Amino acid sequence: MAASAVMAALALSGCSNTSQEGRAAAPTATSSPVAETPTELETTAPEVEYAPVSISVEIECSDGSDSYASYADAWPGRYSMCEGTVSGDEPSPKELKALTTAYGEISDGDFSSLGTLYAMCAENAPDSFIYLEQAGSPAQITEVQGALLLCPDHPQKSRIAKLLTGAKENNRLADEGKIFGSGVLIVSKDVQPGTYVTTDVTNCYWERTDRNGNPIDNYFTAGAARVQVTIRASDFSFNSEGCGEWRPAS
Repeated sequence: MAASAVMAALALSGCSNTSQEGRAAAPTATSSPVAETPTELETTAPEVEYAPVSISVEIECSDGSDSYASYADAWPGRYSMCEGTVSGDEPSPKELKALTTAYGEISDGDFSSLGTLYAMCAENAPDSFIYLEQAGSPAQITEVQGALLLCPDHPQKSRIAKLLTGAKENNRLADEGKIFGSGVLIVSKDVQPGTYVTTDVTNCYWERTDRNGNPIDNYFTAGAARVQVTIRASDFSFNSEGCGEWRPAS
């Protein structure tokens, strides 16, 4: 009986140990990570490649009452003054050459001055470009040259070409001191010795002076169709008032 009790106790003890070891070795259950659901869907718009836009122009003449999309369309109107506005950002090679001829290097993609050149092309009045004869500064000359690159078929191309030639000659003579206006001019510095004329004057006075400011010769007229003077190399200065523009006598 005692032996049987001992065996039974040992059997129970073994079962108990096995049960404890089994429970200790059993894997612990873990929870799987839960994916986070985005609150907003992030979307990227497809990139659209920018396409440059060719230059287009709108020309207004006669105080804006007449509008044209082409300078040639304005020619029958014989306008003396027009204004042009351009849109777009891709000028043609001809337009770029016209711009650089008229104004020099263009920076920052500013092509708005093309509007001015197109407007000049639209002007076709009998007195268009007459300022080249009256003034014709170097800047005005290059601007007109640039415009003619845009409209080489301008109806007054031959007349404008003659005006440009005359303006260039006037600038050359002015640079050499052979075209001049009112004021006190130093001989051989501001004005060159020679014979000069002016036309259609009113209340015109001139004088040639020596180094001390004393008059060598002088002249006054209340009105004349033509006045002539010869400035000598020995003169110190020449002064004129109200005589307009003096030019070399032909």
